[in-house]
Amino acid sequence: MNIEEAKKLFKIYVDNYNFDDEKIKLKYYHSLRVSKLCKDIAVSLNFNEEDIKIAELLGLLHDFGRFEQIKLYDTFNDQKSVDHAVLGVEQLKKFVFDKFVTDKDIQKLIEIAILNHNKTFIEKGLSDKELLFCKIIRDADKIDIFYLLKDKNYVTTDEYVNDKIYNRVINGKIDFEHNANKLEKYVIEVAMVYDINFSWSYKYLYNKNYILNIIDKIISTNKQEEKLLLIKDKIMNYLKNKEDLC
Repeated sequence: MNIEEAKKLFKIYVDNYNFDDEKIKLKYYHSLRVSKLCKDIAVSLNFNEEDIKIAELLGLLHDFGRFEQIKLYDTFNDQKSVDHAVLGVEQLKKFVFDKFVTDKDIQKLIEIAILNHNKTFIEKGLSDKELLFCKIIRDADKIDIFYLLKDKNYVTTDEYVNDKIYNRVINGKIDFEHNANKLEKYVIEVAMVYDINFSWSYKYLYNKNYILNIIDKIISTNKQEEKLLLIKDKIMNYLKNKEDLC
C-alpha cells in the first residue's frame, strides 16, 4: 500500500470533477488534511506500519462520495440529497477500490469506517479493530471541521438557542436537531467536541485553540451573550479537563 501513489490516484479521480468549484476544492484539501490527522492519531496509538497506512488511506477516502454528491446535487447537505458516506462506498466499489488497495479485508475495514464516520453513533456489533478505525476517522474528521469553522464568517443574528439544545450542550451531550436555527447549528457544531475519542485529539484541539476561536466568534455576532458564555465555559472546561487527564 503506497500512500503517495494513493494520493496521486485520488487527485486523478477528483480531476474528473470541476476543480474550479470551491466545494470540490474544499473537500479535496480536507481529505488530504484528514489523512495526515489519521496518521498522527495512529502513530500516537503505536500502530504498526501497515495499520498506520490503513489509517492514512481511510482519511484520504472518507469523503469520497462528496465529489459525486456535489456534481449531482450541488450541496453538502445529506438531508437534502444523499448520505455521502453510502455514496462514497458505492463509488469506491464501482470504480476504484482495487486501485487503492487490493486486500479485501482492508477494503472491508475502510468501508465500515467510512459508513460510520458521519453517523450520530457508531453502529453496534463491530470488532475491536473496526471500532478503533471508526473512532480514528471520526476524530480526524471533526478536528479538521473545527479547523475550517475557526475561519468561518459568522452572520450576526438575533436568534436564540432553545432550552432543549442548551440543556443538552450544558450537560455534555450532542444535539443533532435538523430544524435548528443558524445560531443553534453553530452551537451544535461546537458541541461535537464531546464525541472526541483519543488523548492525542484532545491535546491537539486544546493547543490549537480552534474551539475557543469558534465560540468567541459566535458570541461576538449574537446578542444572547449570557447563555453563550455559559456554553463557552462548559465546553472549554470540558476540553481542559480532558487535556489535563491525557
